[in-house]
Amino acid sequence: MPSDLPPWPAPPLSTTSREAATRYRRGIAALVAGIGFAHELLAEAVADDPDFYLAWIGIAVAWAAAGRPYDAPRPRGRPLRGERQHAEIVEAALAGDRAHAADLRREHLLEYPGDLLIVWLPALAQPLR
Repeated sequence: MPSDLPPWPAPPLSTTSREAATRYRRGIAALVAGIGFAHELLAEAVADDPDFYLAWIGIAVAWAAAGRPYDAPRPRGRPLRGERQHAEIVEAALAGDRAHAADLRREHLLEYPGDLLIVWLPALAQPLR
């Protein structure tokens, strides 16, 4: 594989905490891999930065993946555009609005093909119908 290929971008993160960002990414990777401690990693990200919106969304998705109803968190600060898109896609998908979620997801992934949670989301939303 050529080494000069650019990475697939993910949405910019609103956190300024390197630890929160690292825990968030590890938590999302654990979530999509089906590893049970994803919630704990995401909770640690929130402990590092209580205003980190995507980490709150990740926690809510982790609980939904465990069988609880999705309870959409509200932003505490001012989320970035990519984070707002991310939140809207997750909410639409887990509310069962598959067509709207698919349209939003398609547009979001054209800009942010590295948004791992959004790439994986249809696999989670499938059994929640």
